[in-house]
Amino acid sequence: MKKLLLLSFLFIGNIVIAQDLYNSCSAAFLNDQMIVEEYTATAKAKISKEATGWISAGAVSLGDVSKGEKAFEITEKLAFGVAIKDANTGTIMLFSPKEYKKIEAEKVLAKCRKGDSIIIMTIDNKFALPHNEILVY
Repeated sequence: MKKLLLLSFLFIGNIVIAQDLYNSCSAAFLNDQMIVEEYTATAKAKISKEATGWISAGAVSLGDVSKGEKAFEITEKLAFGVAIKDANTGTIMLFSPKEYKKIEAEKVLAKCRKGDSIIIMTIDNKFALPHNEILVY
């Protein structure tokens, strides 16, 4: 009976934890400006090969511009990983095994060619990052 009760608690606990996955909005930024033009399902993120500054990821609170609110506000800087996707082969290569809160865009872009993509990988599965693939143009 104790084993059944323990298994029940473990099962229910996993269901509750699973409901917290990817429930907070986040975005990738260049110098604290959202890289994607608009936070929609169809929007694409892109960055110039000549971009300079800091790439970061952060939790965001989206506002209603029509009501005079800011389009977004960064509420928390997030740890993330970086990879590069080759445009020709689709191969994804880990840029570095390090976790970052920010990284110089020039360092990442030096390893990219036009057409490649920078992949931002969240470390915490609480945060959804729908525009995690950033096209280099």
